[in-house]
Amino acid sequence: MRLARAGLVLLAAAVVTSCASPEPSGHARPTRPAASGDATSGQPRITLPLDPYQVSDEDFGTVSRALAELTDRCMRRQGLTYEVPAAQDTTASSPTGHERRYGITVLETARKHGYHLVGAPAEQPEQPKRSRAYERALSGTGKPLGGKGGFDDGCTGEAHRKLESGIDMEAVDLPQWYKRDSFQRSLGDPRVKAAFGAWSRCMAEAGHRYAGPLDPPADPGVMGRTVTEHERSVAVADITCKQRTGLVDAWQQVETTLQRRTVTTRAAQLEKARTEAGRLIARAGKILAADGG
Repeated sequence: MRLARAGLVLLAAAVVTSCASPEPSGHARPTRPAASGDATSGQPRITLPLDPYQVSDEDFGTVSRALAELTDRCMRRQGLTYEVPAAQDTTASSPTGHERRYGITVLETARKHGYHLVGAPAEQPEQPKRSRAYERALSGTGKPLGGKGGFDDGCTGEAHRKLESGIDMEAVDLPQWYKRDSFQRSLGDPRVKAAFGAWSRCMAEAGHRYAGPLDPPADPGVMGRTVTEHERSVAVADITCKQRTGLVDAWQQVETTLQRRTVTTRAAQLEKARTEAGRLIARAGKILAADGG
């Protein structure tokens, strides 16, 4: 039975379900290097206590490539050519990358790109039309499989089953859930609220009224399809105020405390997560080795 996941493999699933989906970092046979977003600036990466229990970005790429390879094998058996999605930047959505966990932080990037990711296309590329046979083979019909149980989920489902069979995927995804929880709880911490207040007052002095640093990139008057001078102005003020108020350091300290507590109280679950992730990565590696890549 396929699990409904919102962590690691949900992101990896984008590799094999739709060419319109963003591709995880390190995807199979990229046609060009993925842009690296804020990571190109030399800004120190934000690290958190739960990071060692997650699949690393490099290993996430291995899992993604294995899913793509299994999907390709399935499609070829049906006489179809699997069209691998083009490489795209996923700095903000990679499993352990935190470059934008607390919003943008790199002044040089803000001056040039505002809140947009470096190298992001101005418009989504037009997606080629797929035949009904191709879509049915890739994603299935969704109909029950009769006496076999389950549903017809095509080559996508087959790829997941072969990669994940016997592996506790809920355990693999558990650290991601804990990290989401620590982020949400950090927003209610008095220290983070105080830092937001100081940042908000600083932004108001610069002529921009926002309650917190998550608001500007969600403002359609700031974040449009293309970068504008207004967006750059808000982004530069955002980072300047973060630096003046120490917002990022305060926020990270709060989350670090929360996650350390989780590491202590959920030690057994997290060790299982690490073990199961290791099994998943090892199996993905064997799949790619058999394919020669």
